[in-house]
Amino acid sequence: MLQVIGIGPGRPEWLPPAITELVKNCEILIGGSRALKLFPDFTGRQYSLSGDLASSIEVIRSALLEENVVGVLVSGDPGFFSFLPRLKKEFPEEIIDVYPGISSLQFAFARAGLPWQEAIFASVHGRELSVLPQVITRPTAVLTGGENTPQKIAQLYMERGNNPLISVGNALAYPEEFWSTMDAEHLAQEKTMLKNAIVILYPNTIQDSQHSPKQGVGCRLGIPDEEFLRGKVPMTKAEIRVQVLAKAQISKYDQVVDIGAGTGSISIEAAGLASEGVVYAIEHNSEAQALILANQLKFGVSNLRLIPGAAPDVFGELPPVDVCIIGGSNGRLSEILNTVPLVEGGRIVITAVTIETVAQGLKLLTDFNYQDIDTVSIQAVRWKAVQTLHMAQALNPIFIISARKGEAS
Repeated sequence: MLQVIGIGPGRPEWLPPAITELVKNCEILIGGSRALKLFPDFTGRQYSLSGDLASSIEVIRSALLEENVVGVLVSGDPGFFSFLPRLKKEFPEEIIDVYPGISSLQFAFARAGLPWQEAIFASVHGRELSVLPQVITRPTAVLTGGENTPQKIAQLYMERGNNPLISVGNALAYPEEFWSTMDAEHLAQEKTMLKNAIVILYPNTIQDSQHSPKQGVGCRLGIPDEEFLRGKVPMTKAEIRVQVLAKAQISKYDQVVDIGAGTGSISIEAAGLASEGVVYAIEHNSEAQALILANQLKFGVSNLRLIPGAAPDVFGELPPVDVCIIGGSNGRLSEILNTVPLVEGGRIVITAVTIETVAQGLKLLTDFNYQDIDTVSIQAVRWKAVQTLHMAQALNPIFIISARKGEAS
């Protein structure tokens, strides 16, 4: 039997009693020299592993031939970028019991005071830096190692034109622990040796024009349609987009949700208006999700967060918002209006292409005690040059309904 035992950060005070008791019942104990020192009272045979993975596998293989219970000590948690996948591959017929430890991920997020259930995880220990996401849409935890130091990660994002906020944890739980949060520009210049550290990349990136030709979208409204990457996803045309955002009355520090964000055209322009706030783009279509991220990168927008999924199912991921823009509801407009976490007095804007949706929206807004309800219909006509003449090219008429959330009844 093979027991894979997580020892957490490798400090005795962080070892739970259950792990100490488990080790006592092993007949052979295998691990790095630092790990073995955690169990000075162990009376069975011990084998110290080297850094060579192939040699370590052979030591474990030989031990399994000799005894019934072999314990393998691994730092952190066995299931988080650790030894477990290789052991399962090498010993497919062996009974393998796994015992968890506190991972560096848990330690880092605890130091940061952040939940990590929605985080993205990656490792660049022995992997290329290209595995890191182009756009940081959620907190992203990255294990470093070898030549891929936190400083190199910071430099990578600087080269990509971003200056994200980054927390760095090195030797967590040890007296020499290093924990600091800084932007990529400062981390790239950090002189501290940070080997095998864990970093957290934050989605509230800061665009730095000194390191990129992109200047960000700023307060630019009515971006020409052809500048957006579109694919086969519907997009709100520039003339309508401007009117929707005018009705939304977005302020600098607002939290905004764009439901049915499509290509992200409204989200991107809204992010320029809410320059010190955040725009949350909710979209269930996978092609549209990819386009939102691609357009976010193209326009250098740092305060846009994609929330994959359908409203209102994903409302649990939203903070209270000041503005709600609804471009698509998938037939769930009643649920959305009733449950969206819109603050009292917050603005809501709904776009519709059918009279039936307008009628439903007006009734629901009244039923749910929204105030200052207003409806306009707009049909833009573009005049396209055809040889020496200009011909009318009419866009579909759009209804725009706006209102404010009233007091709870």
